[in-house]
Amino acid sequence: MKLGDIQRASVRSLRRRRGGYLYVAVLFTSLIVGAAVAIALSLDTTRLKSQNANADRGTALRLAEGELQRLAVQLDEDASWRFNETHAALSAWRSTIEGARIRYQVNDADGDLSDDDLDDAQIVAHVVYGSSQAAVSVNLETGFAPLDMLRYSVTSTDDIELENGSLLVTEGHVQVQDDCKTVTTGAIVCERLECSNQIQVPVRGDIAASSVDVPTGGEIIDRYVATGTEIPYANLPNDGLKGLRRIVLSKNVNPMGPTDPNGIYWIDCGGQAIYIGEARIHATVAIRNAAFVLFTGGLIWESPEPMGAIFLSGSPVFFNGYNSHLDETATGVNFNPQLVPIEGEFDATTDDRYGSLMRGVFYCRNNVTLFSSVDSAPIHLTGSMIARDLILNVDLHVHSAPELMTSVPFGFVDTQRVRFLSGTFRRVPVP
Repeated sequence: MKLGDIQRASVRSLRRRRGGYLYVAVLFTSLIVGAAVAIALSLDTTRLKSQNANADRGTALRLAEGELQRLAVQLDEDASWRFNETHAALSAWRSTIEGARIRYQVNDADGDLSDDDLDDAQIVAHVVYGSSQAAVSVNLETGFAPLDMLRYSVTSTDDIELENGSLLVTEGHVQVQDDCKTVTTGAIVCERLECSNQIQVPVRGDIAASSVDVPTGGEIIDRYVATGTEIPYANLPNDGLKGLRRIVLSKNVNPMGPTDPNGIYWIDCGGQAIYIGEARIHATVAIRNAAFVLFTGGLIWESPEPMGAIFLSGSPVFFNGYNSHLDETATGVNFNPQLVPIEGEFDATTDDRYGSLMRGVFYCRNNVTLFSSVDSAPIHLTGSMIARDLILNVDLHVHSAPELMTSVPFGFVDTQRVRFLSGTFRRVPVP
């Protein structure tokens, strides 16, 4: 082979090797670029999915919070929700316009929603949206809102009757389910009278129609009976009139039996009459099954709470011979002993004389009739008077107690009303 041929062959061989190296280099570079692109796409896809998941999770949480609000309103407007809902039972799924699915459950700490109207409850909202789901809970509280009738100084679930020139006087509102009537004379002085039917007496104040809303059963009285301590009827003193007479009764003192730490007592009269007067009572007393309840003589009666119930009964009530003063000398009883001082003052003597007063909610599911008072003095109550028929032959002055709106007596709370309990909102595991 000639030298020129050998040189040309060598050059061709070198070119072929260089071409192979270049191919390998290009292929390797392509692989690196392809891998980098794939990784970038994968990372971008992962980031997009994460962003979508976060967005879905945020939407799910927002919808769950909205569901809690909706449920709170729904339960607040449903008087039978404790019976309509079942503890821990999940509702059926509900679809929303956003494309989410929502369900909820209502829980009670003791596992029974219907056993106590004052039990707090918990609601849980579970939402599925897109690729995410979320569950949130909040506790509901009851027992914070007063029954509507506590907004009134006087409530009659039937008629108010004023006779013999008697006056009903209050700076608050009066509501009457039926008539304000008289056969003789009488008048009402108030800020506002709400009466559904005839008004036969002069009224000094605004007038409007009424819509009396009070419990129809005996549940208010039952709440106090269930909570309080019984005073057996046989243990009541008898000074010729058997009842709460010539005694001091409070959470610290009970001459007729054991004391109640909350100052709540109840008496079953077994169809007999009971007389109340010439006494100092710093307690809540519920009277059951009485032929009638007669108030006579002087009386200081305050609730054990700053402002709560003093008297509750479903029996007819009469005031006859009510005295505007409570006299220790006349009764021989010390009404301000050390365990039950009056305005911080106590002694061991029986020579004091006090002005009669009633301070609290006076609640009667039957008629309340005021026949007479000593020297025809007005009968005074600070709080709220609630009765079926309220019949006056002597003046009744009812002084408003705004604190009933803020410190609601437990027996007079509106158990239907619910609201979020502050500080209880939580994210929880999905049910």
